[in-house]
Amino acid sequence: MVAVARRAVTSETKGSVPSAELSQKVVIRYTDGRVLRGFVPKQKDAALQDTPPDSLAVKDSDGKAVKVVASDIKAIFFVKSFEGNPDYAEFKVFSSRPSGKGVWVRVHFKDGEVIEGVAPNCFETYSKPVFYITPPDPGSNNQGVLVSKHYLKEMQVLGVASE
Repeated sequence: MVAVARRAVTSETKGSVPSAELSQKVVIRYTDGRVLRGFVPKQKDAALQDTPPDSLAVKDSDGKAVKVVASDIKAIFFVKSFEGNPDYAEFKVFSSRPSGKGVWVRVHFKDGEVIEGVAPNCFETYSKPVFYITPPDPGSNNQGVLVSKHYLKEMQVLGVASE
């Protein structure tokens, strides 16, 4: 009985790494070049697509909580794995009009990186300091990107994506 209680307490402690079923892997790219690999709850991942916040609580790979502020980051990449596939040649722009629903955008970061994606066609995409895009390459390690407007040089609306 004691061992069962101890295990239950241990799984809920601050230092525990979230399970894959309950959390989404993220790679956070800061404006100063730092990279943080961590986890957000899957429910938070879904909520970010609807109403992105000004800051986000992330658990790093050691399970420690880290507050991530939109003005400090370039972007948060929702990834399949932390390692990715170094041999895969990802495409960062659409080769034709994207499918799905939303606004087709091209973002230019201050460091020169350019990526495209489909953003929600809603007020929050334009009014919040961050917005979510679905990248063009389904085979990529990136499943979604939360872009910080603080590190954007330019954002172009290229069209409307419709199913």
